Amino acid sequence: MKKANKAAMEKHHDIRPEDYDLVISHYKNLITRNENVIDAYNNMGFIYIEKEEYEEALKCFLKILEMTPETAGTLNNVGYVYEKLDRPDMARHYYEKALSVDAGNLEAHINIGHLYELQGNYHEALKQYKKAVAMAPDNDTPRFCLAVLYDTHDMYDEAMEQYKEITKKNPTHVKSLYNMGRINFQWGNYTAATALFNEVLGLDPDNAGALNSLGLIHEFHKEYPEAMDVYRKSLLIDPFHEETNFNLAALQYALFRVWPESAKLDEIVRRLNFVISLNPFHYKAEKLLDRILEEKKSRQPS
Repeated sequence: MKKANKAAMEKHHDIRPEDYDLVISHYKNLITRNENVIDAYNNMGFIYIEKEEYEEALKCFLKILEMTPETAGTLNNVGYVYEKLDRPDMARHYYEKALSVDAGNLEAHINIGHLYELQGNYHEALKQYKKAVAMAPDNDTPRFCLAVLYDTHDMYDEAMEQYKEITKKNPTHVKSLYNMGRINFQWGNYTAATALFNEVLGLDPDNAGALNSLGLIHEFHKEYPEAMDVYRKSLLIDPFHEETNFNLAALQYALFRVWPESAKLDEIVRRLNFVISLNPFHYKAEKLLDRILEEKKSRQPS
């Protein structure tokens, strides 16, 4: 459900989560009265997806297939739910059925590529995404999937080429701009990275990731107060941003070692514990926390 049903998903974002059950009850009443039955099942399916109740969503979309001729849209929806249920073979079966109904269905091609990607089959994912890009060269979605595939396999030149192609046609594509900034940062092109992250913030002022990245650039330039301010601003937007919490704690500790009055060690420890609670496998946070606790222990009188 990477493209064609995006609008249907977004429609239900306007419903408050606390109202989901009430809305589902409304759709069930429509079905009982035999009014707008197909739309009711379809809308319930999307709400169950929002609720992460995938078995219930599957029942809704399968019911539609029982009642109406197969459409690529509904087949994609069933495939997507199977994907969320971690049943990739069934997901592929329905995506391929969508293609048997509509061989040019872009969403199905992208979904199959995504399945291959999840299974670690780079070459088949690449083939599928390239096919989708060739089908719709002006569509952002397949090209972005291709770019991200390159990106996650550290093929940064190829990824950058695709991100640039996207932003050439769609200058406000925030995710592409952000990823271009991140790659430039990795390359050490800090001026270009700063410009791109600021461009992201111009379009999306609440982008905590872009603020975090600007903080790292300030750190590289030894602009520590500026880095601290940007990290704190990022956390005002997203207090649970894992990397920003870690970067702030690491910077506070580095400054503490030079100017002990600049931060409280207990506060740094609390922040690192918070990072580990968000991600128990955050190796850097664990390593830094162990170092601080050892240091605290060594300072205590024997």
